[in-house]
Amino acid sequence: MGERKLIPIVSAADNNYAPYLSVTLKTILDHLSNDYDVAFHIIDDHISADSKKKLAKVISNHTATIDYLEVDSELYADVMESDHITQTAYYRISLPDLLKDKKYKKVLYIDSDVLVLEDISKLYETDIGDKVVGAVIDPGQAVVHPRLGIETDDYYFNSGLLLIDLDNWRKAQITEKTLSFLEEQMDKIIYHDQDALNGTLYEKWYGLHPKWNVQTSLVFERHQPPNEEYAKSYKEAIRQPSIIHFTGHDKPWNSDEYHPYAEKYLAELSKTPFSDELSKKDAVN
Repeated sequence: MGERKLIPIVSAADNNYAPYLSVTLKTILDHLSNDYDVAFHIIDDHISADSKKKLAKVISNHTATIDYLEVDSELYADVMESDHITQTAYYRISLPDLLKDKKYKKVLYIDSDVLVLEDISKLYETDIGDKVVGAVIDPGQAVVHPRLGIETDDYYFNSGLLLIDLDNWRKAQITEKTLSFLEEQMDKIIYHDQDALNGTLYEKWYGLHPKWNVQTSLVFERHQPPNEEYAKSYKEAIRQPSIIHFTGHDKPWNSDEYHPYAEKYLAELSKTPFSDELSKKDAVN
């Protein structure tokens, strides 16, 4: 037997999002090849001790570890927030600094509002060449760089899933440049950290197949693909998604809006150690 490989995966959550993070962790592990172990690194925005115990239970039957990373929140004290994008979302910008003591060549960042349906080792092993990150196009924002004051033919990506080459990120000083963009271009920013990352990483990212980040707007085909190649890959992603990403305000846990994967998501959530807690919350409401 060959040596098992390790996949470092980073996500971020505050205590309110801990139950949904548990679904991300669970469904990653449920579909993972037996040839891989996982080291989860959670950017911790005041997750409670009780929630951490429950998250530990989620991974307890797998060859996985979990540890928590702290970000200097003062770096993001003045960022724009909204009802579904909190300061926590920005913390991924500091991710390579948080992992500087590790010897990882690359790391996979995944948002905490996803449902994983396929073995992510296939995603992790993608060769992104000399690019800084691998990411998936954002169907609703594909050609908005002019709004950010940038002239380029490149497309705009969704920052909820990033395959990050840590060495290339550090060499290009992406954290520092993204923080500067947030500070200097605040009047242009609508989509929070995602705008800032696109304002810094344009022409430095590799386009992953859309099946790895099937956003809500793609599920419902709300936007025209930018070219024929994406028209084909959009159809493939909708037909056979690998990761469903519940982008936008309407999430399976807070909305009755129809989504074809909401029922499956809630079924997975009910299998986590958070199910009792969420049932009580529903009863109160």
